[in-house]
Amino acid sequence: MQILQQAISIAELKELAQNTFGDMIKCVADAKRGQLAIDANLHADLERLLLEDGSASQGIH
Repeated sequence: MQILQQAISIAELKELAQNTFGDMIKCVADAKRGQLAIDANLHADLERLLLEDGSASQGIH
């Protein structure tokens, strides 16, 4: 799991996908902060990661 601070390439996304679902990667966005948490088996884990980093639950989608 990680919170992206900057854009990553399609190749990096494909590599992350291969480590989990093969052709899909899960992500959760904090629209207010402009952040994206990626690379977990559950969306709930990504939401928790953003909340622990200071996101407000109202801004998470």
